[in-house]
Amino acid sequence: MNTPFRSEDRPARILVVDDSKSVRFALQTNLVEAGFEVVLGVDGEDGLKRALHGDFDLIVTDVDMPKMDGIELCSRLKAEFKTSHIPIIVLSTRDSDKQVEDGFRVGADAYLSKAGDMQENIGRIRDVLQARSFLTGSRILVADDSSSIRLFLKAELSNEGFIVETVADGKQALERVPDFKPDLIISDLMMPEMDGSDLCRALKKDERFSRIPVIIMSTLSDKPLMRRLMREGAATFLVKPFSVAQLSIVIEEIFSSNFRLLLEEKERLQMEHELTLAAIASLVQALEARDSLTRGHSERVALIAVGIGEELGYDQSELDRLLLIGRLHDLGKIGVRDDVLLKESRLDATEFEHVKAHSSMVADILRPIESLHDILEVTLSHHERWDGKGYPDGLKGEDIPFKARIISVADVFEAVTSERPYRDSMPKRVAVDIIREERGKQLCPTCVDAFLRWYERTGGEIDLPDEFQQG
Repeated sequence: MNTPFRSEDRPARILVVDDSKSVRFALQTNLVEAGFEVVLGVDGEDGLKRALHGDFDLIVTDVDMPKMDGIELCSRLKAEFKTSHIPIIVLSTRDSDKQVEDGFRVGADAYLSKAGDMQENIGRIRDVLQARSFLTGSRILVADDSSSIRLFLKAELSNEGFIVETVADGKQALERVPDFKPDLIISDLMMPEMDGSDLCRALKKDERFSRIPVIIMSTLSDKPLMRRLMREGAATFLVKPFSVAQLSIVIEEIFSSNFRLLLEEKERLQMEHELTLAAIASLVQALEARDSLTRGHSERVALIAVGIGEELGYDQSELDRLLLIGRLHDLGKIGVRDDVLLKESRLDATEFEHVKAHSSMVADILRPIESLHDILEVTLSHHERWDGKGYPDGLKGEDIPFKARIISVADVFEAVTSERPYRDSMPKRVAVDIIREERGKQLCPTCVDAFLRWYERTGGEIDLPDEFQQG
């Protein structure tokens, strides 16, 4: 089950307000099953009381209820300081445009139909909660030459949970953007040095900042001007004076739209990432297929490395990454010639230099992929030695990346206990003795100690998938 969590690692808490016992029961059952914590209110008055005395991340309310209907409840909740920030979803059996419009007019964040599919409704609830989570802690840069407006907006937006910085003109804003990295910019139109229109154009010309939404403020209610600013890239236009409630609605609309785009972009990048990893894994399998004796080498190293990581207290996400690193650690050998890789006698000096280059060859494959840079770091450094006598850079001690040190220990054990073109395999106890001997010389003492604990616990046995078995 994919459990929704708050920032404190507790399930999101939802208040459901509906006068129908059957509807309350159905919502509670499905929401709890989806991983939410649910509190029930039987009508608008009861819901208001529970909301003011409780701590909720979301409120779902019916519209047609006795004592106080959902529209009034929504209006009252948005008027109270304690509950004004809580997203509200209006739930009704009537899909009239007026009812939906009334809900949004008083501050509702979304509308769900009781006749709709429950799983789709739960998906919408997740979206609203995720969008709210995205809002909290977002960074807003305010540019206005009026100090009173800067102070006012900073105070009000900070109360809403935003991180706010202010500057006096567009030039200062442009200078501050690279370091502050705002999620949104609110800019006055008329300012000295650089006005809001020029600021907007400058941002849109820079690929690093072109996606930052910009809200332009002005005392001018000029529709042609508004249209021009929108063409130049402004997200929207606010006419002064405006209320904080108006600004909050505009910000939420912009962030909700951006949040959806970010989710889509994240899904796209994740798919590309998975396809890239699959392609790289295929390269490794192609590499090992060149020599039946090394078939499964990377998989075995990866599984031993995970065992070491377990002894070091790594959590599951770290272990998963270590497994991936182990599988890809020898990717650079794709550039080693067959006559060298498959040679049955010992390598001469020239051949050994050619093999050593495999650690650097992998950089050309992985360096363009930013998300794989930790893997690149390990593939480059797993032949470095604790005493500084390794390659390719002669790194020493703790200068060697820690996961590269883990792979080095796993690599030694796997290499010694496996058959190679130039020698037979050796017993595990011999490999363990070699690793003990190399503690503090070739190998990191901390990683060796963790390996020895793993070996004592498992006897050096690993559960290798059938497709990687030798023979």
